[in-house]
Amino acid sequence: MSEKLKGRLDGARKALLSRKTLAVAAAAATALGGLFAFGGTAHADAPATVGNTDGQGLVVREDPNTTSAANDLVQTGDTVNITCQAVGESVTNTKGFTSDLWDFSEELGGYLADAYMATGHDGRIPDVPECEESAPPPPSGDITPIVQYQGQYTQWEDCGPTSVVSVLLSQGITPHGWDAANPVESIHRAREDMGLARDEKTGGTNADQVNTAFATYDIDSYTSYDLDAILAHIRDGGSVVLAGNTVALPWEVRVADPNGVAHFLSVVGYDADSGNYLVVDPIAAENSVKEASADTLAAYFNHTGGGAGVTF
Repeated sequence: MSEKLKGRLDGARKALLSRKTLAVAAAAATALGGLFAFGGTAHADAPATVGNTDGQGLVVREDPNTTSAANDLVQTGDTVNITCQAVGESVTNTKGFTSDLWDFSEELGGYLADAYMATGHDGRIPDVPECEESAPPPPSGDITPIVQYQGQYTQWEDCGPTSVVSVLLSQGITPHGWDAANPVESIHRAREDMGLARDEKTGGTNADQVNTAFATYDIDSYTSYDLDAILAHIRDGGSVVLAGNTVALPWEVRVADPNGVAHFLSVVGYDADSGNYLVVDPIAAENSVKEASADTLAAYFNHTGGGAGVTF
């Protein structure tokens, strides 16, 4: 993977690395009876249960995000002892609940998305410390996966607004109303920037409306119908909101129609080593950064509903 993309994809991991270091250091000071010293105070690990994962299991990650290395896998109903908690990437569970809280388990050696954990608390667990007292902000130009289905009334037609938010973040621009713990507000604002009401269904959005949204940031975006030119733009460091059809996507998507639907996703980077493009797909079943070949993007782009990309 190229050094530029390593910096962008691993930025959040590096920014949060000291959290895990503190957690491991705390665990190293473990006293008898499962107590450990943290900030001069003894704490007991908090037991929690892995919630419904639809049979997929929950990956234990090296860092509090879905793109870091997988250290282990736990299953629905497993008991996990939580050592400390950290803020990281927002994750949406199978019931539509979203949280950016992650639970570090010293015995498992990694983080679990709190959205999937039954801890007995809606947020932080009392008496369980933060893995770091003050976490640094995410780096500029961070590739941040965001799903469109956040529970809002227009969630199944918000692929365009959500892709606008993802592209802005990938270019180091803070979206209107951005809050990593509540990304739906930025999706609402992107709809409004398109000239649409946040709670009125319109049947979808189009490339002209995506350009209108970018114009509110004084961004001179444009629509291209030439996939070769679009991909060259991405290889040069640009980002694109790309129109296509979900039926051509190789990863699982939350679309019931076997023929797929017209769709927007964002292509936000290029890995020169693998020749793959980095994709944030707002309708993906798993909220993570995807990799797609030029052929995959061509199949998506050239299908019904595709054929255009909004670039800047």
